[in-house]
Amino acid sequence: MNNKETAQQVIKLLGGRENITTHLHCVTRLRFNVKDDSKTVMDEIKSVPGVMGTAVQNGQYQVIIGTNVEQVFNEVDHILKSENLSDQNAEPQISKPQKRKISLNAVLDVISGIFAPILPALVAGGILKGIIAIILSLGWVSESSSTLALFNLISDIPFYFLPFLLAVSSARKFKVNDYLGICMAGALLYPSFVDALTNEDITFSLFNLTIPVFNYANSVFPVILGVGLMALIYRAVDKFTPSVLKMVVVPSVTLIVAVPIALFIIAPIGAYGGIYLADGIVWLFDTFGIFAGFLLGFLTPLIVLTGMHQSTSPIQIQNISSLGYDYLLPISFVHNMAESGAALGAALRMKDKKVRSAALSTSFSAFLGISEPAMYTVNFVHKTPFVSAMVASGIGGSLTVIFGVKCFAFVMPGVTSLPVYADPKGGLMNLFLMVVSVLATFVIGFIISYLTGYKIGRKVQ
Repeated sequence: MNNKETAQQVIKLLGGRENITTHLHCVTRLRFNVKDDSKTVMDEIKSVPGVMGTAVQNGQYQVIIGTNVEQVFNEVDHILKSENLSDQNAEPQISKPQKRKISLNAVLDVISGIFAPILPALVAGGILKGIIAIILSLGWVSESSSTLALFNLISDIPFYFLPFLLAVSSARKFKVNDYLGICMAGALLYPSFVDALTNEDITFSLFNLTIPVFNYANSVFPVILGVGLMALIYRAVDKFTPSVLKMVVVPSVTLIVAVPIALFIIAPIGAYGGIYLADGIVWLFDTFGIFAGFLLGFLTPLIVLTGMHQSTSPIQIQNISSLGYDYLLPISFVHNMAESGAALGAALRMKDKKVRSAALSTSFSAFLGISEPAMYTVNFVHKTPFVSAMVASGIGGSLTVIFGVKCFAFVMPGVTSLPVYADPKGGLMNLFLMVVSVLATFVIGFIISYLTGYKIGRKVQ
């Protein structure tokens, strides 16, 4: 079955085009929202060739595809949009709007949907920062090199202008005009507003109340909250504005109202929240140390299994912005190595050559940073490898805490992300300790999976 056929089957089993309200994708999953849950057949989707598994989080239907997700999504997108065009003249169906309850899962779903589209830019910048750090540590290039300055500029772009990336993604998630969202980010990074950080003579006020000034470059939560506020105001104004005036009145009133409130209240709350969140992570690891590392590592496979792992991205980025490094990404890294080692251990127990070959390929995929193929097609299916991965991931998490390993830029956790563990201030010890942590985790996952997987070889594949 090719990508188009996989897409067609997934759409059909979700109740058809008319039942799908939104569709997007992250690194390995297709993500859908539907009108009528009763029309979906998730158990049958699992058996569609090309699908590795499914999950449901707060009404969002997630279809695990793996590394081929973008190709399948393109087919899904093409099918849904082409069918929409063909149905333009059809009699419109009026459906009651669904009321979604505000819950932790709903919040995590929103965060995941906002960050998934911008990950490629952040990963590219992070990898380049890591390579630059290694080159400087080895003394291959002078710090005063103009060429190095250019590549430093390139690596900084996705992070310095992160509010703009988040503004577009947030606007699409909250269903408000993309360009109004960009205006919110522009307000946070407006040159004179940025200059007010270092120049006391520059002040901004709202009704004689001084607007607090923060450095919103690299920030995460202020722009998301700001665009969310903008979406609420936009809908409220749109509801009471005559159609003939909507084009002029709605966007104008939205900007005039949303930006001052965001600068005066919403963005500072987001800034303080980010600072306290980063401080809280430091406190957690300083207080509970090894136990915190083990518990988080042990639970990471379950977090990934439910599709909630993308929701940690803003925390990781905020930590890097506030502290200059992050403790959570190393644990995500060792988790992928645990899944890889466990899948390899299970593969060596398998008798069927085709099944073993598939297991070996998913083990390699997890080694590179995409753990879900190994998790859904090997480890979780055979149970003992999954438990082995949990134990190994917990031990690996403890090792990262013992060694004090830090990640200095945001990147997808896999062997290709190793450069970002080189300390930008010089020295490769942090990188060396990360290598020790991931290799130890991989070996532990492999050994436990192989020793406990004696029943796998007896199963009829």
